[in-house]
Amino acid sequence: MQFLVIQGTVRTGRKSIHAARYVTALLNAEHEAELFDMKEHDIPLMETRRYKDPGTPPEAVERFGQKVEDADGIVIVTPEYNHSIPGALKNLIDYLYPEYEGKPFSFVTVSGGPWGGVRAKQHLENIVLELHAHPGPSLPVKQVRNVFDDDSNLVDADYEDRFQDFVDEAVAHTERFSEQFS
Repeated sequence: MQFLVIQGTVRTGRKSIHAARYVTALLNAEHEAELFDMKEHDIPLMETRRYKDPGTPPEAVERFGQKVEDADGIVIVTPEYNHSIPGALKNLIDYLYPEYEGKPFSFVTVSGGPWGGVRAKQHLENIVLELHAHPGPSLPVKQVRNVFDDDSNLVDADYEDRFQDFVDEAVAHTERFSEQFS
């Protein structure tokens, strides 16, 4: 199976990148997974959706759209900003619409505080439902600065099983919907 892991922020000093790299590595142990880090792509503010004006979206958006189409499952890894998701992530998501239909989504949300980004997850679930896709398993990571070191190594042993269980659940969720639509 092929997974697309979307890093949900471009912010300097972001800690969620460590969780995104870790999840991508776990998925790559048995599947194909690619990390789409918005910080490495020029994603301008959305002016038109990819499907409404084919051939004119920015090159990075076209590449992103193709990756979404090719993916069997999508994993979004994002911090919680002001009880929601980062604006850059919402902007990226909004460029596409029919490309998401029927896709299984899973979520890793992080925060520096004790809640692990659960409100961001709630917003993502609502967005994914509007896209006619399938929200699935989630993993909230609280006090993320204590979970990974600066090289994206997991340093909090309590999260080792949690991340593996999340990946197993994301794979099962993706298999369930892949079988349904094949």
